[in-house]
Amino acid sequence: MPNSLNLDETTVSVVIPAYNARETIAETLASVFGQTHRRLDIVVVDDGSTDGTWEVLQSFGSAIRPIRQPNSGIAVARNRGVEAAWGEFIALLDADDICEPERIAVQLKYLKSNPDILLCSSDFSGFDERGMLGASYCGEYYTRCSAAHGGASARYSVHEMIDIGSCFEPQISQPMQVQTMRGAVYEDLALGNFIHPPTVMFPRATLKRAGYFDPQVKIVCEWEWFVRVARLGPVGYIDRPLLKYRLSASQISAKPKTAVDSLRVAEMIHARDPKLREGAPGKVRRHLGALTLSAAYALSDEDRVAALKLLLVSGFFYRVFTRKTLRVLIRIVLPTGLLNKARHLRAGWGGLG
Repeated sequence: MPNSLNLDETTVSVVIPAYNARETIAETLASVFGQTHRRLDIVVVDDGSTDGTWEVLQSFGSAIRPIRQPNSGIAVARNRGVEAAWGEFIALLDADDICEPERIAVQLKYLKSNPDILLCSSDFSGFDERGMLGASYCGEYYTRCSAAHGGASARYSVHEMIDIGSCFEPQISQPMQVQTMRGAVYEDLALGNFIHPPTVMFPRATLKRAGYFDPQVKIVCEWEWFVRVARLGPVGYIDRPLLKYRLSASQISAKPKTAVDSLRVAEMIHARDPKLREGAPGKVRRHLGALTLSAAYALSDEDRVAALKLLLVSGFFYRVFTRKTLRVLIRIVLPTGLLNKARHLRAGWGGLG
């Protein structure tokens, strides 16, 4: 690596919130220990685990800095970790994902080479208990990065190349070029997240400018923070999978309440900056309408009155009518017993979801 960038002397803090992660945290930490960039500060915040996660963390001794707190949610855990971090740069990671060996080195080289970038993320692969789901999974996980929407490249205005040969062990003597992208994505990001949290790395100075994660946001605190960061300046993307992302039904992003939290965050974002609506009124209307409809769907099992109110808002205020509108209405008006019977038949006649 070029000495002019002082990469070898730069400390990167890897911050990992963990909740009931006993089965996966050791593998995650092994992937961090295996990084080709050696100067690491590893902070793990146990967010009130009850499954023995803390005991697993204790077994690593001084190799990591574990912090224990009562269960307080992802935003508080991330804040506790970044506040404790020593590094000039901070990398986010989740307790069930696996870093590629070159991840930290590549992102550090990119950020050092582009000091105006406030944060960078990357592509990632996906896997579950059955095995690999895709070697390049960003376009599968985020609709707005799919091929139908132009891929991740459509989200960024400037495309460049970076040689990452020096980020491997042993170093690759021949040039190994990887595409990177950068740009002012604030308005686009306000219409839905496409930055994958556990792939993110940023200079510590970004926290001073954008502030910390909002503890009032229970689930999608990262999206809200990314939007705040992007409002201040450019963000970057490395078009190489630097993380293996584990998918499971138990992870928080799979919970129905995520849709409700996403709606609340979107409303916060647009209330904070009314000019967003002025710039693209149709896109904002459809975005908020779709999130309102998704929230109605998520609540239709447990709070039908609230779900009905949201359904009416999505249809009559935002003028969003889709096949999902009918599905939500059926879930709201059908008696529970009849709805359960209908669910057993959904494979045969289109389904109620």
